[in-house]
Amino acid sequence: MKSQIVSQMKKIISIVLISIIYACSSSDDGGGDVPNENPVLTSITISSSNGSQLDLFGTNTTILTAIGKDQFGQTIAISGTINWSASNTNLSVNGSGLVTGLQVGSSVVTASVGSVSRTFSFTIVDSEPQSGTFIYVSDAAQFATGPWKIVRYDENGQNAMTFIDDDLAWPQDILFLEDQGQVLISNLSSNKINRYDASTGNLIGSFATGISGPTRMKIGADNLLYVLQWEGNGLVRRYQLDGTFVDQFTSVGVSRSIGLDWDSDGNLYVSSFEDASIRKFDANGDDLGLFISSGIQGPTNIWFDANGNLLVNDWTGNKVVRFDSDGNFIGDVVTSGLNQPEGVDFFPNGDFLIGSGGTSEVKLYDRSGTFIKNLVSAGEGGLVRPNAVRIREIQ
Repeated sequence: MKSQIVSQMKKIISIVLISIIYACSSSDDGGGDVPNENPVLTSITISSSNGSQLDLFGTNTTILTAIGKDQFGQTIAISGTINWSASNTNLSVNGSGLVTGLQVGSSVVTASVGSVSRTFSFTIVDSEPQSGTFIYVSDAAQFATGPWKIVRYDENGQNAMTFIDDDLAWPQDILFLEDQGQVLISNLSSNKINRYDASTGNLIGSFATGISGPTRMKIGADNLLYVLQWEGNGLVRRYQLDGTFVDQFTSVGVSRSIGLDWDSDGNLYVSSFEDASIRKFDANGDDLGLFISSGIQGPTNIWFDANGNLLVNDWTGNKVVRFDSDGNFIGDVVTSGLNQPEGVDFFPNGDFLIGSGGTSEVKLYDRSGTFIKNLVSAGEGGLVRPNAVRIREIQ
């Protein structure tokens, strides 16, 4: 009898234990085996307001922000003190995460909260140009959609750096006002010309607004700035070098105007990309008719050589062509390897640079048009589509 009672009690205890185990396993809402833990800080991510490069001559500060993550990968507030530290003296970081570049090199910043930490690496550069020759190129990239920038290279087409990427809108021409320490950039899409610091590339403000798609700019013999318009009435506009509007100089509009130069008599010539022509104006801006109406397909930059011949970048024809002083076609100057030529500038010895938009290069030719080399190789410095080239000598 006693043994039967013991046996029955064992059965009852077994059933109770099984019930308890089943109840515990069923009480987990998902039926899974993840314990019900409270969120705790397990990792940190760091973001920088100005990227990972600091420039001693430009933007040399940035703000670092630390964001906490819990064990489930969810964002969690950081309740403890964030301790910031730097690996060396190339930069400094304060308790608020403000980083300041101090000298050229690299450095690593660490953010720590208790035993949890994260690092962020920096490169510190000095973009201040030294004396010498530099090449500036405006990058039209994907035309109306960008991303746009002005890239600076050394005289060998190397050591590229983004000189300007602020407030650009399909940038066209580059013009330095050395006595003012400024550089002007015409922006087709925003209808304005901006002024920037010529050394740092920092935006100063607008030079002129309300222009219908400004393209090329040149300073004339009257020390006024002549500006072409891609849209609107197509008239050439003139400005004083402080940005004061003077007048609409020409008597007849040139549609899609994108190249200008003067002959030795002071007559002004303007190219029309749309009409594949070049129109001539006298020194007072009066129309003298079409100077060239054949032999080109899509002219951009134009310029006169020492012999009085007019040379034309034919963007659509992928070549440079030459006409005599009466507008008669002489022949092709550059053909091989050139694709969508736009932008031109000259070295003192007569060699010249041309942007090759279709190949993302800047090509160097001698004064006769013989190819020398690709001064800026394809895609160097992130270059996509050059449309202005400027050579600058810094003393």
